[in-house]
Amino acid sequence: MNNAFKICLLGLLISLAPLAAVRAQPMQGIAAIVNDEVISTYDVDQRTMLVLSSSGVQPTQEIVQRIRAQVLRNLIDEKLQLQESKNFEVEITEEEVDEAIERLARQNNISSAEIARQLGSVGIGIDTLRAQIKAELAWNQLVQGLLSPRVSVADDEVDQILQQLEASSDRPQYLVSEIFLEVNTPDQEQNILQGGMQLIQQMRQGAPFPAVAQQFSNSPSSAQGGDIGWVEDGELPEEINNALKQMQPGQISSPIRTRGGFAIIALRDRRVLGGPDPMAATVDLAQIMIPVLPEADAGSVAKAQQQADAVRDAINGCDTLADAARKADNAVVSELGQVKVAQVQPPFQTVAAALREGEVSTPLRTDAGFHLLVACKREDSGEAPALPSRVQIEDRLYNQELSMLALRYLRDLRRDSTVEMR
Repeated sequence: MNNAFKICLLGLLISLAPLAAVRAQPMQGIAAIVNDEVISTYDVDQRTMLVLSSSGVQPTQEIVQRIRAQVLRNLIDEKLQLQESKNFEVEITEEEVDEAIERLARQNNISSAEIARQLGSVGIGIDTLRAQIKAELAWNQLVQGLLSPRVSVADDEVDQILQQLEASSDRPQYLVSEIFLEVNTPDQEQNILQGGMQLIQQMRQGAPFPAVAQQFSNSPSSAQGGDIGWVEDGELPEEINNALKQMQPGQISSPIRTRGGFAIIALRDRRVLGGPDPMAATVDLAQIMIPVLPEADAGSVAKAQQQADAVRDAINGCDTLADAARKADNAVVSELGQVKVAQVQPPFQTVAAALREGEVSTPLRTDAGFHLLVACKREDSGEAPALPSRVQIEDRLYNQELSMLALRYLRDLRRDSTVEMR
């Protein structure tokens, strides 16, 4: 398990007004007691504001209520993790927390002082961020020291995966990110499903998938923004694999009921190992853009999204673009011409790499609006992508097994703890 943090600062530069409803009040109450240690309502309020500011999710009243419930569960888990770490004499110094914040700042091209300033501007104390980082550092250190000796990746496991990849090199592979929403009891199911639908709506309106995954996902992959890497057709559970077959790069699935909860899947790319290198392909691209300002309200964004979907449904080949564009306000049609996929700018490159000839992308949101890419023609060339190395496969198997052991360990701590909700 690596030391990546479940924190993203993409959304910190927000106005004060949206968070006014969840500002912590001076008077503190008790939200929960975990093995005789208190979690205050102030702690819950502060962490709720941190989640809202860092995920980019719009703080509607219903969203705030759902986030507060998830935040309380997370704080209970962190309290259990810190208590267990203390039992094994794992200590995290203030200097280690400082170093972690410095790394976080460098990743976002700002200073640690700027992080504190931005948090303070929306009413969040820097101690809230420090507490989250300290809990994650302690848990990671405990898991590495206690559980990693139990992880063993055998040579025959690696050999088997390499043989499977070589034998199925003509089958599609998918670059996938996930958000997993755990369902612990049947009475939670409908509430968590509705929460998942709201997260999807927020992401389709511009909230970054990695930031939402870091703050809301119950999967070990949340520390990497939900990234689970390349997976082979048939490798994931059947219900998820079936959804991937119907998706295009850049698309986010609806909540998928799977074992233990709901999965939300983002398909980032698609390839065939035995086929040509998609980055070497030449594509004749056209684009329809539906303008929407970055500061547009949720209603305007939703309207533009609906118009983009209607335009996409109306496209039937590149000679129908002008007619299809009339289904949206002020839509702009442009011919991008023949380009190498490798020369296409992010975030359009991944979409262009996966489009088949005549195919239309799902709407892609940028600061300018919603974009639809159309591959009028496509010529593939280049060598097939290389198979992963033995080291890459070993690392992936190691991290998967260690993450599962850590998840079971935390579940055992929950089961054996005394938690009193107030």
